Amino acid sequence: MTETHMLTIIGLGPGEIDQLTIEALSVLEAADTVYLRTERHPAVPALRKRFPSLEIRSFDAVYESQPTFEDVYAAIVAELMDHLRARDVVYCVPGSPVVDETTVELLRKLADVERVPIRLIHGLSYLEPVMACVEGASRSWTTVVDAIEIDLITSEDALGAIPGRPGRLAKRGVVPTAPLLVSQVYDAHIAASLKLWLSASWPEEHEVSVITAAGTRSQSVERIPIHRLDRVEFDHLTSVYVPPIDPIEDVRTFTGLLNVTQTLRAPGGCPWDREQTHDTLKPHLLEETYEVIEALDEHDYEKLCGELGDLLFQVTIHSQVAAEAGEFDISDVIAGITRKLIRRHPHVFADVSLTTSSAVLERWESMKQEETPDRPSVLSTIPLATPALPYSYAVQKRAANQGFEWPDIESVLGKVDEELGELRDAVGNGERRGRVGEELGDLLFTLVSVGRWLKVEPEETLRRANRKFVQRFQYIEKACKENGKVLRKLSAEELDTLWDEAKAQAT
Repeated sequence: MTETHMLTIIGLGPGEIDQLTIEALSVLEAADTVYLRTERHPAVPALRKRFPSLEIRSFDAVYESQPTFEDVYAAIVAELMDHLRARDVVYCVPGSPVVDETTVELLRKLADVERVPIRLIHGLSYLEPVMACVEGASRSWTTVVDAIEIDLITSEDALGAIPGRPGRLAKRGVVPTAPLLVSQVYDAHIAASLKLWLSASWPEEHEVSVITAAGTRSQSVERIPIHRLDRVEFDHLTSVYVPPIDPIEDVRTFTGLLNVTQTLRAPGGCPWDREQTHDTLKPHLLEETYEVIEALDEHDYEKLCGELGDLLFQVTIHSQVAAEAGEFDISDVIAGITRKLIRRHPHVFADVSLTTSSAVLERWESMKQEETPDRPSVLSTIPLATPALPYSYAVQKRAANQGFEWPDIESVLGKVDEELGELRDAVGNGERRGRVGEELGDLLFTLVSVGRWLKVEPEETLRRANRKFVQRFQYIEKACKENGKVLRKLSAEELDTLWDEAKAQAT
């Protein structure tokens, strides 16, 4: 700006004109023009009456002309900045300028860049009178959220942007076990969005307080369950206070799961859970992992949901055991994996360009090598407890990444023929069991390499073959039972016939 002009921002408070500060009244008396973010405020009629010569201009028309609140706020700020280039500007907002006032936040950022002096004249915010309306409410630990932000989240979800997004406000400390105050619940549409968002973590029968015109002669408070939030009257002076739920009701958040885990391990908790150690929990961790894989194999996603919950509990109870021993806690677990994901995805969180999956995997391996430069081998970080088939796949893949690789698939298939021939020779020559087992192992190892070359996971392939065999064998068992036959007494021809029937049945 070629000339510096003053921007004065006045907080009109939450209610009538008698709640304005003396400083605010003094500035208004001296002004010839003021701009209001909205004229829909209880103090405005009295302002017109008290200062008849004061020109009052509002931005209410902008709300009608712009498609989103972001556009509304941007348009208001742009117009005010234009006026500042010519003259001093007095701008009035409801409540306090520094509480839930997006236009003021934007103005302060722009004013800092353009070196425009700002004078803030504080007013009583809506928080004090709203909290005073709710019996037992305390500002301590209460989280304040703008309903417009919640509406944006739920609107994006409705368009299929990111399913389940209502939980993302957890980053602001919004948890059901702490009190919550939601401001600017303007209308039924925003109230419906708020109802949807709250229902993701709070019980639908949980009672909330709908507070309208707090701090004015028209103030009202209505207690209703969350599921009725979209069935009451709302206006520009409405807020919703959501009291905390009991921790045992907090069943849809990670914090709730941690609370249950800690309670199980605490004095007076479950005797079995209290006895567990990292070692005693190992078989349960394996069992739950395999049950997750089974649900995936069956494409049973309702079952998968439950099994993932069981697996997640294994993470929380191991973390709780560790926390009690002073080893680490769940926040260390979360921080570790979060930092690792950010560090190993520079193409997402930094300025590295990786456009293909192969480039990503190559970069991933090189970063792992950089992170553990003293490891004796690229194969040394593969857990020895890994089942043999995926372990074989992993070691071959890492060796191949270092250039230890077959030249083509025909070479691999030729090696299969060679290993099969050696196995035949060992069996035919009556070699001892160890020798036969060694040749069989070499053949299996080479077959894993075939799968790797064909981009077929050998573990998953064998699992499918196992399932196919089980289904066909169970068909034969059922057929024998229905025909009164004993399976072990069937002839080879009868078994072949039933096997062919089982194959035909499967197709």
